[in-house]
Amino acid sequence: MGHPLLDEFCRAREFRADFLRRCQREFRDTIQPLLDERDALLTENATLKAQLEAVPARRAAKPTEAA
Repeated sequence: MGHPLLDEFCRAREFRADFLRRCQREFRDTIQPLLDERDALLTENATLKAQLEAVPARRAAKPTEAA
């Protein structure tokens, strides 16, 4: 189904210290790098959009007259 840690979290009636440590480790090692990458991509995307808006719009090419 989902991530095994999330499945365990949903089934748990109480949280033991070892489970919480595993959650912290998973968040630190897996989730946080993904969030950091997302932030970097959002920043890059905003930069590229700003650069694109700074480029003057191209005019449509004039149709050439047929002979």
